[in-house]
Amino acid sequence: MPAMTRGTWCALLAIIVIARSAVFVFWPGSHFDSDQAVTGLMAKHLSELRAFPVFWYGQTYMLGVEAWLAAPVMAVAGPSVTALKLPLLAINVAVAWLLFLGLTGVHTGKMGGSRTALTPFGAAFATLFFVLPAPITAAHFLTANGGNVEPAFYILLLWFARGRPVLLGAILGIGFLNREFTIYGAAALLLMEAARRTLFTRARIVGWAGTFGTAAGVWILIQGLRRISSAAGPGTSIADISTLLAANNLVQVAERLCLDGAAIAAGAGRLLTVHWPELFGLESQPLTDFGIESAVRQGWSGAEWLLLPAVLIPAARILQLRRRDALDGANSQLPTSNSQLTTSNSQLPTPNSQPPAHTFPAYLVLTATLSVAGYLVGRCGGIDFYTMRYELLSVLGAVGLGGWYLSRETSRPIRILWTACCGAVFATAAFAHGRLLTEYLTRPPIGAKHELILALESRGVRYAYADYWTAYYVTFRTRERVLVASTEVVKVRTHNNEVDAHRAEAILISRRPCEGGEPLTPAFWACRP
Repeated sequence: MPAMTRGTWCALLAIIVIARSAVFVFWPGSHFDSDQAVTGLMAKHLSELRAFPVFWYGQTYMLGVEAWLAAPVMAVAGPSVTALKLPLLAINVAVAWLLFLGLTGVHTGKMGGSRTALTPFGAAFATLFFVLPAPITAAHFLTANGGNVEPAFYILLLWFARGRPVLLGAILGIGFLNREFTIYGAAALLLMEAARRTLFTRARIVGWAGTFGTAAGVWILIQGLRRISSAAGPGTSIADISTLLAANNLVQVAERLCLDGAAIAAGAGRLLTVHWPELFGLESQPLTDFGIESAVRQGWSGAEWLLLPAVLIPAARILQLRRRDALDGANSQLPTSNSQLTTSNSQLPTPNSQPPAHTFPAYLVLTATLSVAGYLVGRCGGIDFYTMRYELLSVLGAVGLGGWYLSRETSRPIRILWTACCGAVFATAAFAHGRLLTEYLTRPPIGAKHELILALESRGVRYAYADYWTAYYVTFRTRERVLVASTEVVKVRTHNNEVDAHRAEAILISRRPCEGGEPLTPAFWACRP
């Protein structure tokens, strides 16, 4: 049987990504909330040329990339959850391909160093940590709330553009404004060059100056554009945003820094016992914990222990094999006589020699390590399920660790053991996805907010007030046929202005019974505003 081509492997990986994403993309009520609805409204307004959003509505520190990507799709297909998430699905596929190509040795740039010893099968297997995550993590990668999967995409683009300073700077500038986590990739590149003793050369200093100069130029340009943007919906400006929310992302990063050693240490413990078991989908957990409309659970009781061999085997073996190589290299280069001294010295590796085979996997591991450190410091050790989206790059670290290990392992029994453990992790995720897809193909759940929309439209309600988590969900899902103003955090000031102008005909949507009100659904009541 002929070997599968690289293109065939890429097609197979894309099919798996689409399959694990299908429920979240093509069933609009499966996983959607008001945060995502705000992004959808931005894309809708942009597609209709009614607004020019630069940052996420209501703030000035998260670039509205998702809205800009979705706007052309909505212009053609109309505003919908699927139209909003199709670009995110495309980014998921692109990340899978870039990981696979990096692990199999395809690279661009002038610095080299992307060579690996991985076969396409080995690269595809390692990539499964991203390609086939558990449903809750897959949902994170398809959540349109400002930048969950994009940092992974930017970080991979940084690697492939690392020999082109201007392009590298443009990616870094846009990525940092979209989500600050992109900086971990640039920091990893700097650290790797420092370790190879190539950073402080004239060429690299000039190159990095060009990179950071370009990134600064992008940042300044975008800060200028925000002054003329529709900051809180059509017809609004930066003046319509609270001064508390008008800080840029540099200020946001500075405000989140925490140097409480005890809190960080406690957070490191929760990282191992809470964050990673949830991130890799091994802890038994209902999908409703992350707002997925489903009766399905993911993970198994006790399955989180699979992480130990999946992580410790490659980490221990890589360290062991590197130490062995270092000793072998030192012994092989020791001169046995004075006549061999000159020859021996001439064979020593120089700072500019070709990097070893594990460079790309090491980049992924280092980036993930920086992400974990940033998570601990930025969240002040406060790690729980609801902050998982602030640290998704450990998935890339797992891909890198797996690829690094497979490129080095010489023991067949240990390789088989590790492969079996990882196979169990992937099988656990695949089983949960299979149950979720079967549920939606046979008996798709009907969410409470969907019932609310049907009730509002059947009564001819046009204007309403509601809490944040109801307001924008209903407004976007009805394509603004029903305008619901938020009574809490206001992201789209335009809606509040219009509903206020029609207050006499508006209702207040309440989650509790109210005097003189009437039930709309078992979960919502219509009250006087």
